[in-house]
Amino acid sequence: MTAAHPRWPLPVFRATVTVAAALVFAQAALAGGFLAGHFEALAMHSRNGGLVGVVFLAQVVASVLLWRKGSGPAWPVRTAVIQLLIAVALIPLGEQRVLAVHIPLAVALSIGTALQVNWAWRWQR
Repeated sequence: MTAAHPRWPLPVFRATVTVAAALVFAQAALAGGFLAGHFEALAMHSRNGGLVGVVFLAQVVASVLLWRKGSGPAWPVRTAVIQLLIAVALIPLGEQRVLAVHIPLAVALSIGTALQVNWAWRWQR
């Protein structure tokens, strides 16, 4: 007889994905605020970018737990690692004002994050 898989990895995964999505979408709003002339939004955009990286790191851990302990699929781990790498790459690109790369990469991260949070809340064991 096999032991039942614990249920807690799925809510942990959903929580980290949801927080990541909120922070990523806040990044877009803060960038828009800066472009609209609210120059203090750039400092907030920078600080929030660091938080995005930390939450994506937590999402990697939550994805591994979902896969290994919660009988979830493996692909969210790969997706979370890619999201983390993109978030880390966006920091120096933004600081150096390489906006021709920073902005499209940030848009791609936003789309990927939206897809990930959508899947996380629809998936059932």
